[in-house]
Amino acid sequence: MRDLKSKKHIYGLLLVLFVLAAGIQATAAKALNEAFAVSAQSILLDKATISYTAVLPELPASDDGALYLFELQPFEYAAAPEAVPVASAPASLTPVFTVPYTDTRLYTKLALAVKSGGQNVLIANPQYIANPELLATHTKPRQVRPLKSEQGKDFCNLYMSENLSGVIAGKYTTAQVMNQGVNQAITNPYSRAAILPADTHPVTPQHYMLNASEPAGIAAIAGDLSKCAANSTVENFIIGNEVNVRTWNYMIWTDWDHYIREYAQSFRVAYNAIKSQNANARVFVCIDQNWDRNRPVGHKEYYEYIDGKDFLTKFNAIIASGGNIDWGVAQHPYPVPLTYAKFWDMSGCPDGAYMAAQVSSGKMMTFQNLSLLTNFLQSPEMLSPTGAARHVILSEIGLTNAQGVEVQAAALYASYVAAKSNPFVEEIIYLLSFSEPQVDTRLTGQSKLVFDSLGTAQEAAYDAWAKAFIGVGDWAQVIH
Repeated sequence: MRDLKSKKHIYGLLLVLFVLAAGIQATAAKALNEAFAVSAQSILLDKATISYTAVLPELPASDDGALYLFELQPFEYAAAPEAVPVASAPASLTPVFTVPYTDTRLYTKLALAVKSGGQNVLIANPQYIANPELLATHTKPRQVRPLKSEQGKDFCNLYMSENLSGVIAGKYTTAQVMNQGVNQAITNPYSRAAILPADTHPVTPQHYMLNASEPAGIAAIAGDLSKCAANSTVENFIIGNEVNVRTWNYMIWTDWDHYIREYAQSFRVAYNAIKSQNANARVFVCIDQNWDRNRPVGHKEYYEYIDGKDFLTKFNAIIASGGNIDWGVAQHPYPVPLTYAKFWDMSGCPDGAYMAAQVSSGKMMTFQNLSLLTNFLQSPEMLSPTGAARHVILSEIGLTNAQGVEVQAAALYASYVAAKSNPFVEEIIYLLSFSEPQVDTRLTGQSKLVFDSLGTAQEAAYDAWAKAFIGVGDWAQVIH
């Protein structure tokens, strides 16, 4: 036992040093990039050639008047003094480099630097290949399917390195990629069991951050997701579950910037693996209902989650700085709280006034106020590389029957209307198999009739029934 504790202590010390070194690297790179603003891009010209271009505001000072291009791993944020460049050229305001494409370069990034004082000093944010879809050889037309779908039928959980063959054999269109922590190779170094005691703000892990901080983890993630994208019917891949919450995407507490950087590394690897097989596949980041709560440092919940708005802002900034890509958002628009479906009358809900205020003020997101998300994604800095709004799916929602089957049925219909009336929502995926005393989402009677009517000619009759049951003449009275 003493040896085990000693090993854990040593591992913890090494991890602290790793965190500090990575932080120093990232801080130094950030400071240099801000001091020397530059635009850069790395794209495939064809399946054999990568083009790296940059636009410099002025010629940088250097030891030798040359520019160097270095290849970095996703987890590297500086070029070591002994690093060997992949290309070099005389300094220019508009440098252009072409380098051969290799399979490993699908997951690495190219960094522009100068020699200064014997050091390799980055002068631009490292760039990933921004168009991996050019490589795709298993591209499939996207399936036309209804707005409404169901977990377990159209949607599955893809547990990395555990149930890949089952997903490939199925007929799923959406897969949520998760890590149960069983395979340490795909589990982030900050998420492994050996360092649990080092967490100064513990949460209970349910799923674990993927590992794009070590070559073996990158290779495993890329291998699994490449196979799945090439050989399955899945066309929507969700990377993690409610990843703005540490419980569902566990990593020890460092800070949210570091946490999101680790997630962005794994997302980029997953995205390039998937899109390089099926150009029509879509890749999503998943957030929960906490939209704009801004818990202060020191508040217990500050260490448990970062709200979705802040998460997406930080995530987008990281992704855009390394080459913008067409990521989308998967959100879970449950009622607030999950245990109470009668959202139009909160009088029977414990703390009902507080819960209603959380929704009406935009702090929490439900199907009632989805425009918070879709309006946010239309802001100029959040747009996709083509200038379009991001793809949005509602990948999990369950309505409890705790207040009665008719309440469940009316709330279910309202959630469908919310998705249908928002032009930026592409799909709503219902969870109909969950069963706990206060959150039982199984359907019977009226709720089953309503669900089955959605997307059919019978839908209109239940529209009138649901509005009458809730007591509204127009859905705009309760859905915004």
